[in-house]
Amino acid sequence: MSKRILSLDVGAGGVKLAEFTQLKDGSLELLRYATASLGVDPANEDSRASFLVSAIAELLADTGIKPGPVLLSVSGQSVFSRYVKLPAVDSEKIYNMVRYEAQQNVPFPIEEVEWDYQILNRSAEEIEVLLVAIKKEIRAEVVDAVTRAGLPVEVVDVAPMAIFNAVRKNYPELEGCTLVLDMGSRSTNLIFIDQGKVFSRSIPVAGNAITQQIMKEFELDFEQAEQLKLENAVVSFGGAFEPLEDEVQEKVSKCVRGVMTRMHMEITRSINFYRGQQAGNAPAQILLSGGTSIIPHADTFLAEKLEIPVEYLNP
Repeated sequence: MSKRILSLDVGAGGVKLAEFTQLKDGSLELLRYATASLGVDPANEDSRASFLVSAIAELLADTGIKPGPVLLSVSGQSVFSRYVKLPAVDSEKIYNMVRYEAQQNVPFPIEEVEWDYQILNRSAEEIEVLLVAIKKEIRAEVVDAVTRAGLPVEVVDVAPMAIFNAVRKNYPELEGCTLVLDMGSRSTNLIFIDQGKVFSRSIPVAGNAITQQIMKEFELDFEQAEQLKLENAVVSFGGAFEPLEDEVQEKVSKCVRGVMTRMHMEITRSINFYRGQQAGNAPAQILLSGGTSIIPHADTFLAEKLEIPVEYLNP
C-alpha cells in the first residue's frame, strides 16, 4: 500500500503545499502542489499567524488535499545555525559537548530555544557537527498556526537543509563544489555542497529588497509595489543595451538590477568567506531555487557576473 506524504514550506513571503505518495519501490510521486502568498508587509508582521492560517486554508481548498500530518520546513532566516568541530569522542559524549557549544554560541538563553544537531563528517581526529536552534516562541507560532489550519506537524526541518537533501537525492553524480542559491522574499540562502560536506549561510538581500526599492521609486505601499514587481520585474541588461519600450517596466527593471547587483556582491563575499574560512572549493556550478530566482534573466545576470554556469534546480 502506498504511503501519503504531505509537506509544507513556510517562507517569509509565501507557503507551498505538496502531496506525495511513496510507491512500493521507495520512489515518490507528486500528486498535487500549490503555492499561496502570505501578503505580509515586513513592517507589520503582528498578524502573520492569521495570514498563515488563511493561506493554508486557501491551498487546501484549491487543491482538494485532505488535511493530515505534515512535514514542515521553516525559513532559514528564522533559525540560528553554526558549524562546530569537536574532537573525536564516543557517541554518548557528543550530546553534552554539542549542548555546551549551543550554550556558548546561540545568542539567546538556551532555555528559550529548541535546538538539535546533525553529524556531518566524522574522522579519526574530529567530528563536524551542524548545530541548529530556533526560538521556542517562533517555532510555536508557526506550528500552532499550521495545526490550527488542520495540519498536525510531524517534523520541523530547516529550509536550507531540506534543499540540501533534495539536491543530494536528485543529483547523485555531482562532482566538485555546487552552490545552491535559494532566493526567497526576505533572504537568500547560500548552500555549498562540496564533496559530501555542506555549509550554508543567509544574506539579507532578496525579493523584498526589490519591492522596497520599487516602493521608493514609485511612491507606493508594499502591496502595490509587490504587485508591480510581479507584473513587470525583469533584470535589466545595463547601459550597453537599448532600454525597454515600456517606461514602467524599464524603471522596475532598473530597481531589480540594482538589488541584483547588491546580491552579486554579497554572494561573492560569501564565496570568498567559504573558501578562506571553511577551506572550501570554488563553486563549479550554481543551482537556483526560490520565488525570486524566476525573475526573467536572473540566471543570465548571475552567470555573467559570477562567471560560473547557472541553471535551475530540478527536483
